[in-house]
Amino acid sequence: MMKKLILSLTLLGALGVNASALYFDGGLTGTTGPDGYSGYKLNLVVGEGNLAFEPSLTTYTSDSIDETYRTYGLRGAWENDKYTIGGEAGMTPEAGGYENKYVGGDITVSLTPTSGGKSRLAGPGSRGQARGGEGVARVDVGAALKHTMHTNSSTGSDLDTTQTAATLFAGAKILMVNLSASFTGYTYGDEDAIPQGFVPGHNFALAARPKSSVSARLDIPATIPMVTPFVGYTTTKYKGGTSAAKTDSSSAYLLGAYVDLNMVMANITYQVFNYADENDSFVSIGAGIKF
Repeated sequence: MMKKLILSLTLLGALGVNASALYFDGGLTGTTGPDGYSGYKLNLVVGEGNLAFEPSLTTYTSDSIDETYRTYGLRGAWENDKYTIGGEAGMTPEAGGYENKYVGGDITVSLTPTSGGKSRLAGPGSRGQARGGEGVARVDVGAALKHTMHTNSSTGSDLDTTQTAATLFAGAKILMVNLSASFTGYTYGDEDAIPQGFVPGHNFALAARPKSSVSARLDIPATIPMVTPFVGYTTTKYKGGTSAAKTDSSSAYLLGAYVDLNMVMANITYQVFNYADENDSFVSIGAGIKF
């Protein structure tokens, strides 16, 4: 009996140690826009030690498409203080004749790693907020590659478009500000179907063939206790215009703030999208917990 008790306590202790090493970070963000646009994004991060898994669900719809598209994704990453290596895969099941499947990978290196955590200042490892790292200066740099197969069967036959997006990104923490920027270039195979999805820096989905995109963001932590305001800008060039109008470029301005209460976070974002000499406004509100 004593041996069984000792064995049981040992197993419980081991489980307790493993449980204490686990961490969780999750949030839900909703976005509204013109013409009945609405979208939701659910992100979760579950990790233990250097290994992290990030399942996600993204939805969007509008009056013009009259369908709700849902994208399911899963990213796995190996993280330590100096670098992060990640891989992802996901799909958008058929809705309104459109569907897609994608795979991708990314790597981020911290040139000046510090003891503030493994979340990066830029790239997929940033988890949507400018967290990670302490000290006077920190620099994170990296690259990502994503390959997507878009299929449209609304005409009665399968029309496919392959899209490869290559991204270079960097983030820097200098004194009281966090800076991040990215450049994404796109290449295509067949161009029968119009891709649908998110351009880096946009809070909304768009049906288009982006050619290149540049995005920059500035976060100012500790300006107000627990509140971090941020601003951002994204410019995108398109190949052959979008499905809405034949113009080859757009710009998007971002303004927002998030509140970090240690275990609870909340954020609000206002984005103005200028395309074809028209301005559309999108508002995003989100909240999350981490422990």
